[in-house]
Amino acid sequence: MDDELKRYLQGMEVRLVERMTELGERITELGERTTELGERTTELGERMTELEARMIERMRDMQTELLKAYLPAQEQARLRDSALEARGTAVESRLATVENRLVEIEKKLLLNPPAA
Repeated sequence: MDDELKRYLQGMEVRLVERMTELGERITELGERTTELGERTTELGERMTELEARMIERMRDMQTELLKAYLPAQEQARLRDSALEARGTAVESRLATVENRLVEIEKKLLLNPPAA
């Protein structure tokens, strides 16, 4: 019985060693995969940083283009406003002249009424 137990235990030992070797190999493989994932994560982070930099650059370019397009329009609007202001002043001046003439006509009519 001792021989039989010995063989059984030796068989278990062999199976345990095989199993431990398998587990060691799997752990090594998982370590390699973890390292690979770490490298990919680092690479992805670098790519994201590069993408962010490119997007910021493009956004600045767009802002510049918008400003370049807006400034001439703003200048035109300012010129148009100045022209309207000048016209408004001219109209007010003419209106004041007409009012003064009307007052003068009314004075003459009140002082020298027409014969009816």
